Amino acid sequence: MKRTDLLLKIITAANGEPVTPVQLQKIAFLVGMQFPDELPPDYYQFQPYDYGPFCVTIYRDAELLEREGLISIRRHPRGGWKEYMASYTAAATDHRVIPDHIRDFIDEKVKWAREVGFQEIVRTIYVDFPQYKVNSVFQG
Repeated sequence: MKRTDLLLKIITAANGEPVTPVQLQKIAFLVGMQFPDELPPDYYQFQPYDYGPFCVTIYRDAELLEREGLISIRRHPRGGWKEYMASYTAAATDHRVIPDHIRDFIDEKVKWAREVGFQEIVRTIYVDFPQYKVNSVFQG
């Protein structure tokens, strides 16, 4: 299992809907916190940033997945932030390289993140992991 397998699973778990940067970053963070001993040694290293845990490598890996034709990255029409969507090829990807319990966790967290807004995602992370609030600009 590679870290890009996990990133792709996060994006495909949205079932064809776009994934926002905060959803992508925070779910990848939660995966790392929940399963630290089961992930690749080069899994994402998060730092406290403006809106909690952040890892720029996630965006680089997403661009790699886009070049491989597995996702598309587009700008949101209203806000200008990037959105990440699985391609048809990615939707058919076999995610069995990821253990069932990690796949289930990702599915659950993507569903949750899509049901709540940006503020609730960041707020929840700060409650559960207050050490990542240190550099926050978030006031919600």
